[in-house]
Amino acid sequence: MTRSSHFPIYTLEKTSASSFVKYWSPLYKYKKELLYTGNIGRPLSQQRVHALFEWKNGSRLSASKSASIERNYIARIEDLRNLSVDTSADRFLKEFPRGGAIWRIFWMHCWQHERFPIYDQHVHRAMVFIEEQRVEEIPSLDTTKVRAYVERYLPFHDQFRGHDLRAVDRALWYFGKFLKANYLLL
Repeated sequence: MTRSSHFPIYTLEKTSASSFVKYWSPLYKYKKELLYTGNIGRPLSQQRVHALFEWKNGSRLSASKSASIERNYIARIEDLRNLSVDTSADRFLKEFPRGGAIWRIFWMHCWQHERFPIYDQHVHRAMVFIEEQRVEEIPSLDTTKVRAYVERYLPFHDQFRGHDLRAVDRALWYFGKFLKANYLLL
């Protein structure tokens, strides 16, 4: 990608997965990042689950969101521990049918962060642009979001195997956010 020194015009060019991650990942900045890095990959407790969902939320959790997390995730930590480690994404999301598609997918990521990537509006936008060179927003219906994650995003994300998965998540998130700010109105 090149940027003109006179105008904020960007040119996006095809590149390798490695070059993409190397360029976009360092641009990611998130003020609550320690909530994620300090809690992911560690045994899930009430405090860690709250911290991870606060990170995902991007701000302090409202009372209703905290109650939803308690009811749909914290109350089911033992169910999570009893799942087979090779449970498919589709099966997992059927086992945890409440709480909204994006948060359920994030719950799955909290369970096995190396296996199930984070999914949200920004990474969806990045995926579509990389695959089809067009900007598309994430589907609005939860069932469609789940299907998009399982059937499309997971296979797409597989092209980044061998790369640091957190760096991939950062790169895709930042690139999708960049697309929203710079190309959505085109």
